[in-house]
Amino acid sequence: MIRKVLFGTYVAALLAAGCSTQPLPQDMCSWIADENSCLQRFAVDVGEVCGNPFSAGSDPTASATGYFATRDKLDICVKSAGGQVVFDPPLDLSTFPLEQVAFKLLDDQALPCGSGSYASEHSFSVTIEERTTDDPADPITGGTFSITASADTKNTYEVSCPGGVEKHTFNALLLNKCPSRIPFQPTAVLESSPGVPETDNAAARPGFVRFRVEYPPKDVDVAGATPDVVEYFSCVIPAPPPPCQDGVRNGTETAIDCGGNCAAKGFRCAEGQACINNDDCQSSKCVLTNGIKQCAAS
Repeated sequence: MIRKVLFGTYVAALLAAGCSTQPLPQDMCSWIADENSCLQRFAVDVGEVCGNPFSAGSDPTASATGYFATRDKLDICVKSAGGQVVFDPPLDLSTFPLEQVAFKLLDDQALPCGSGSYASEHSFSVTIEERTTDDPADPITGGTFSITASADTKNTYEVSCPGGVEKHTFNALLLNKCPSRIPFQPTAVLESSPGVPETDNAAARPGFVRFRVEYPPKDVDVAGATPDVVEYFSCVIPAPPPPCQDGVRNGTETAIDCGGNCAAKGFRCAEGQACINNDDCQSSKCVLTNGIKQCAAS
């Protein structure tokens, strides 16, 4: 963890340079590699507070660290180890795969741990609440780190550091001058899937949503250094119900969840529901009623 003394010294130097009113022009490659940059300080100081390590290539449902109780209300993900991820606004399955998200992180005492938002891989924010540690002289300072890519050309990045004093404007076109050992950081990744219903040939698959941030390696001068990745949430969504129980008329169903292909699975239509032939009906009677085919009474 980074001492507050270091943070204060760094901010004081920036203030002396006059960057409190105007962003300080800076080479982003050097900024990424600088162990005293707010990006490095934030990443090292907060570590995996409010999050978990990420394993590349991991199955998003098998490795999930939380779950939603139902599919019809995706506002709270219960973390398996304690705590919650609260989504505001709630997630909407009709918008999957998600392009943006906002969330709050609560600990197992329902106290704020952090929060975040995602708009794109280079436009996001992460907030970690300040907290004490086993070493009173070295608390987790926390704060908010955010980066925003220009909406028009994507060639400019605005960075705001914890405390709101240190801010930078970087030209993304200069990134190709960075040494190959310094990949562009930070990068956020949001992945989601609504899940897949069962078919005649395959079982249903649950959905998921997960969010992580790739922070720069602690020592970018080491050959082959890889980013330090923190996954802030990974939540499983219950699998979609079977087609004949999903509350939607689809396939060859003659009415919602009955008749057609569902009749062969035992889901036949009740009196008054639409039908095509006798097999669609519980009564085995599909008749014309005022010119419309409907299931008759037994």
